[in-house]
Amino acid sequence: MRADSLSRFPLRAVCLTLLSLLVVVTAGCKTERDADDPVILGVPPVDAYLGVEYAYNFGAFDSDDILDYSLTNAPSWLALEDTSNKARQGVIMRGVPGLTGGSRGRDDLGTTENINLVANDGSASGSQSFEIEVQENVLSLSLEDFTEGEPADVPEEKDNRCDAPELGEIGRHTYEANTYADDGSVSGTETRTRDTYPVLVRVLLDQPSVTRVAVAFELDSSFNPQRCDDGFEAPHQRCENGAANDNEAIIGKDIVGLGSGSEGSLPVPSYLEYQPGEEGFLSRGVLTLEPGITECYIRLEVIEDREAEPLETLNMRLTEVRSGLAGLGSSNTGVRELLRIKDNEPSVRLETVAGGTRDAINVGQTREYRALLSGERVGTYSVKLGEDDDSEAVHGEDFFIEVRNTDGEWEDNDVLAFREGTEEVGFRIRVPDTYSNGQLENDRFILLGLDERYQTGRERFAAAADADKLRVNINELTSPLAVGMENGFVPTDIAVGHSGRLFVVGYRADDSNRPGVRIFSQKGDMTEQQLSVASVSMNAPPVIGFAEREVEEGGDDVTRYEFVVSFGSEQTATGDPSGNGVDVHTLLYFFDTAQDPDSYVQVWETVTGTAGDDLPRWTGIDPDTGFVVNAGETSGQWPNEALAGHFDSFLQRVDTEKDGDSLTPKVAWTRQVGSAAYDESVVGGSAETSSPLLIGSSTGAVMGQPQKGGEDAFFYIASSKDSDITVNQRGTEGNEILSDGIYGTNNVWLLGNSDGEYRVESDDGDRSLERNQLNNQAGFLLSYTVLGEVTRSFTFNDLDNSATEVLNAVTTYDGDIVVAGSTNGNFAASEGNSLVQPILARVSLSEETSNEEENGDDAEASREWRKQFAVGAEDAEIIRLANYRDDEIVALVKVSGATSEHWEVRLYTGEGRSLH
Repeated sequence: MRADSLSRFPLRAVCLTLLSLLVVVTAGCKTERDADDPVILGVPPVDAYLGVEYAYNFGAFDSDDILDYSLTNAPSWLALEDTSNKARQGVIMRGVPGLTGGSRGRDDLGTTENINLVANDGSASGSQSFEIEVQENVLSLSLEDFTEGEPADVPEEKDNRCDAPELGEIGRHTYEANTYADDGSVSGTETRTRDTYPVLVRVLLDQPSVTRVAVAFELDSSFNPQRCDDGFEAPHQRCENGAANDNEAIIGKDIVGLGSGSEGSLPVPSYLEYQPGEEGFLSRGVLTLEPGITECYIRLEVIEDREAEPLETLNMRLTEVRSGLAGLGSSNTGVRELLRIKDNEPSVRLETVAGGTRDAINVGQTREYRALLSGERVGTYSVKLGEDDDSEAVHGEDFFIEVRNTDGEWEDNDVLAFREGTEEVGFRIRVPDTYSNGQLENDRFILLGLDERYQTGRERFAAAADADKLRVNINELTSPLAVGMENGFVPTDIAVGHSGRLFVVGYRADDSNRPGVRIFSQKGDMTEQQLSVASVSMNAPPVIGFAEREVEEGGDDVTRYEFVVSFGSEQTATGDPSGNGVDVHTLLYFFDTAQDPDSYVQVWETVTGTAGDDLPRWTGIDPDTGFVVNAGETSGQWPNEALAGHFDSFLQRVDTEKDGDSLTPKVAWTRQVGSAAYDESVVGGSAETSSPLLIGSSTGAVMGQPQKGGEDAFFYIASSKDSDITVNQRGTEGNEILSDGIYGTNNVWLLGNSDGEYRVESDDGDRSLERNQLNNQAGFLLSYTVLGEVTRSFTFNDLDNSATEVLNAVTTYDGDIVVAGSTNGNFAASEGNSLVQPILARVSLSEETSNEEENGDDAEASREWRKQFAVGAEDAEIIRLANYRDDEIVALVKVSGATSEHWEVRLYTGEGRSLH
């Protein structure tokens, strides 16, 4: 066999390749053969293609005899070359399916089996059997997305490719376009002449043909100007540019084969012919591939219009082979590829003055925002603002948009004009005093964007940027909410529940310290429920948790709203002395729509404890299965657990079980973890991790873990009564005294106060927490993975490094973290301060940074800030935080006057602006 056949075609079986192996191969291919019989070497390829030359060079061996060759059962297109040179060993077989042997065309498609090549030396013969399958020589299309204003790159030259058409010049195209009145009705037509940019569609032929192949092509769009949005009739903007035609490119307005004025600058190559389509534009044609060419080009022109458009699509089709032999796809039924045209108009995003996309506004208030334009443009571009389909508030009813007129005065208008050289335009949102959300419990919110239905089809309107819409919550609670007094209801914890309800849990100082919960609507209306007749122990005040979860009732999936309260008491559930010290009282409630009016009803109450004092510090509900988790401290010994020191931590799971028609509590397990001779302080937990989580701090070696310094933070997870517990004890050589802790953004967040400044350092990928000594107390925030690897650290100190900052509460907010507490100095204010004032700070998690110094100065003002607030002339501090829908930060504020204390709930925006 010749080397060229070996390199070109794979061999399926070779009986003999070397003379020295003749005996072995003849024994394997034919069991009865004389050693001098002719032997044919090689097996030809199975695949053949219409219109493509098929050739194979057989080898042969027969001592010194001259061989004659013949084909049997061969297709008509296949033949042997003239073998008049009898001195030659071997023979070449060739043909062109569809052309040679009678030009049978597609009748030659298919498989021919048991074709035999016979070699005869006059006394003996040898043969080789094989098969050939004739297939279509397939045409296909290859392309990339097109962008208005951008020509295609010139393809690299190769022997099997057509010469690239002209791509370096700009074409021109003229077309008629409708103009629209403000209501979308057609007000007239105008003639537009626009630049066009050449782009390429590659036409690929699978195998090089021996003849020319000419194929017809056409652009095909599903655009239909008679297809209208509901309630409209053609002609109308909501037909041609309505939702029914979204993303449909218009032939002759968005793209064309050859622009009406392009031939001078974009000459048509000889292999390409354009023809008019149904629309009257040159959008069809014929492409001719010369023999041997397997890649050629259809040049199209993308029209550079001045309309803001979404991604537009249409199809390129290969419809008919006009000459030559080629298949339109493997089944020869046609070739179709989707063309995508990206817009290049300038775009506009809406944001707050600080650069955010979320805000809140009070009823009766007007606030300024800004629109920012980006992208190249010439002349003035405009945008028309409007509420998004998901907006709950309606423009023109619930809120109004104002812009400055030519005199600089604010007036109602929703169209902003960006004159050339202007990239920012301000506008205002106004909520009238008469606004009311009626019977809705949640606040309404504005979701503001561009009125794209109005803009589409109109020139010189900017597109909407690929960014979040501007969301503005309309707040009706415009004054601080008084929630407690020291000689009446004393609040101790808060939670935001369903439909914007705010739960404030505490105890009645004027009623034997019995626990209660006050539930406030978004309008400030209150209902109060007494939770138990047992008196609250002052060293274990009530804590609350809320959950919204899906449950099955009667075969249907329904949403259940639940809250749980835990507190410590030296009394039983009936109010009698327990004699066992302080026990844990846990009460579960759910929202019952069968009540009149709808209200929360108790599901169960349980009292658990040891012979010592058991002090709950955190409680929550698993959002999936509904079990209750308590985290706290104990001086006793829970069943099957051991007391390590004076006060240990405990983590408890309480399940809800069915008992007939009733639901009853059952303690699934309680785990106890501590250090020898030291106290553990518990500050938080979570039911949203894979298993319940507890967070605390200790001056000892918790469960034998190495002690880092004076007081360390620790956290652990427990999954069952028998599961192994791994304690993560973390800290520095100083004191990390915790005040709160949560699980959020896939991290454990530890909040506390110390005289240290913290940073995270990395050494060969290993991170460590480091600390510098301060002259004063500051707040800190540390984050760890559940496995105990430190990820970030933040220090919250006053500007003068001389005051005392106390952080009490932490919560997640819109993917970031918010902390709160108090200062007696200048935490954010520049002038002197002699009071204890509430402080609030937000840290952005949008950048991969690990400490405040790296994250602070360069972060956007809307997500990285520090605030300090005055509450009259009284001392005040934020003691608890909650998050309302990522729309508002809810703070429980303790105000300490000269003669008494009271508690308020105050609301803040995500940018730290007070709503009161």
